[in-house]
Amino acid sequence: MDDHSYMTGISRTVERVKATGEIFTPTELVLDILQSTPISAFAPGKLVLDPACGDGQFLAGAKWVKVFFYELSENEALQDIYGVDIMRDNVDLCKSRLNGGFIVMGDALKPSLRLEGQLDYEYQFMITHFDQEDQLKLF
Repeated sequence: MDDHSYMTGISRTVERVKATGEIFTPTELVLDILQSTPISAFAPGKLVLDPACGDGQFLAGAKWVKVFFYELSENEALQDIYGVDIMRDNVDLCKSRLNGGFIVMGDALKPSLRLEGQLDYEYQFMITHFDQEDQLKLF
């Protein structure tokens, strides 16, 4: 999880960070979160959602907890993994990094907002799975 070489080719400019509020979760914090969360939260069928998934740092950790602790295949673990991000390159990177999962471009705070670069199926996912009060309807 600490190797971030997969992020080459994505420009993290000061302007981009100011415009998007983009902050990547440090590996140590992800490990702290995973260790302080009851293992039952990652059981098969328990959904894991990151509404600002970025490059998938937290979701990658959650996936491997499902694989190693519950002996799920990677594909089985990914059936429970959901991520949303406002940046196209982050979504694509997260999908590539996880090798699957339900990762879409969208704004979890404004799900009906159509983003530039958002694919039709991603927009449909957002308006289908979030209600008018910005509440996720997956759970």
